Amino acid sequence: MASAVFEGTSLVNMYVRGCWVNGIRRLIISRRGDEEEFYEIRTEWSDRNILYLHRSYSDLGRLFKRLLDSFPEDRPELSRSPLLQGL
Repeated sequence: MASAVFEGTSLVNMYVRGCWVNGIRRLIISRRGDEEEFYEIRTEWSDRNILYLHRSYSDLGRLFKRLLDSFPEDRPELSRSPLLQGL
């Protein structure tokens, strides 16, 4: 599988230095004008680039479930995660 490139740096060599929730934004999600609340997440990468992500509550819930499924030995620590407390 080829690695993705993020502004000239291979993602294989990169990691997230920090991640913060900046707040919640309402975004239009359909042509009918339906809106949904999304968390605005600021991520700082190892090369100091900053990327802003917008994810819904259900996106974060799916992420947490995948983490639990992928790392069953870490379930006790994950259950005390600030992510879970925030959800």
